[in-house]
Amino acid sequence: MAQILVLTDTADADGEVVYCESVGSVHLEGHAGAQLVERLRWAVRDAQVAEHRAMLRPAVTEKRPAA
Repeated sequence: MAQILVLTDTADADGEVVYCESVGSVHLEGHAGAQLVERLRWAVRDAQVAEHRAMLRPAVTEKRPAA
């Protein structure tokens, strides 16, 4: 069965798996298809949030004064 994966896209590390679902062609039809697209939309949003956090992390640690 085919899989849909949503990964974060970070420049310095491998992507984090945010969403993974096995799908068949039946999952793309009608109400099931609409639900799949909704789950995919949520996963893309979650990946974008994770990418944003990953970009902010180095900036925050660089600004901290050395002890």
